[in-house]
Amino acid sequence: MQAYIGGIVSMSTVDWPKNICTVIFFAGCDFNCPYCQNSEIIKFSDEHLKDVKDVKKEIRKNLDFIDAVLFSGGEASLQKGPLVEIGTFAKKMGLKVGIETNGTKPEIIKYLIENKILDFVGIDYKAPLGNELLFEKVTKSMTFFKSTQEVIESVRQTLEILRDNQDKLEIELRTTIVPRLIFRKEDILDIAREIDGFGIDCRWSLQQFRSDFGKVLDSMYKDIENPKKQFVENLKEHCLQHFPNLRIDVKAV
Repeated sequence: MQAYIGGIVSMSTVDWPKNICTVIFFAGCDFNCPYCQNSEIIKFSDEHLKDVKDVKKEIRKNLDFIDAVLFSGGEASLQKGPLVEIGTFAKKMGLKVGIETNGTKPEIIKYLIENKILDFVGIDYKAPLGNELLFEKVTKSMTFFKSTQEVIESVRQTLEILRDNQDKLEIELRTTIVPRLIFRKEDILDIAREIDGFGIDCRWSLQQFRSDFGKVLDSMYKDIENPKKQFVENLKEHCLQHFPNLRIDVKAV
C-alpha cells in the first residue's frame, strides 16, 4: 500500500504536549487556507508517494525514543487506508496515536475512535461556523462539488463526535490568529460561544500566526506582521470574561 506522505519528523516534543512523537505529514488537503504554512504538501503529487511499509520502518526505528505517533498534514483523514494501517501498527507497538485534522471527514474520525486507534485529536477551528462568508474566506474550501455550507456541516458533525467521546480522548481545538483574516474580537468570541459546550479538559489553543514559519500559500501573507503575544492574550481574556469555563492557551505556531 502506498500513501501520499509529505514528510516525517522522527521525534517532536512540541506537536503533542507531554508526549515525544513521530509526526507523519500526509500530503493533500481539501482546504486552501491562504496563510497555510505547509503549502508545499497540500496537493496530491506523485513525488509524495511512499510505501506504507517504509513509514512503519521509520516508526519501528524510533520506538526506543517516542511515546506516540501523530498524523498531520495536509489533511490525513483524506487517506483512510494508510491512516488505519499505520495507526493500527503504532497501537500494536504500544504507542499512542493522534491526528491533527480540519474536521471535514467525520466518518473517518468516528471510525478511528470506534476502532480504538485514536488517543488524541487536534482540530483546527479555522473560523466561526456560524459565519459562512468568513469561513470560506479563511479556508477557501468551497468546490464545484461541495458548498461552504456542506463543509461547515461536516465540521459540525466531527465536533459532535468529539463531544460524545470526550471521556475517551484528549482533545485540543486550535485557532490561528491571522492579521487581516481571523483576528477580530467578535469573531474569536463567536468561536468561544460555539465551543463552550466542551468539557474543562478540552484545550482551546489560540496560535500566533508566523509569516516566517514555512512557506505560506498566498504571498500576501508572506510579509505580514505577526500578531503580538499580548494581542492574543487580550483575545483570550476577552473570551474568558464571557465564557470563564473555557480552558484557553496561547502559543506560537
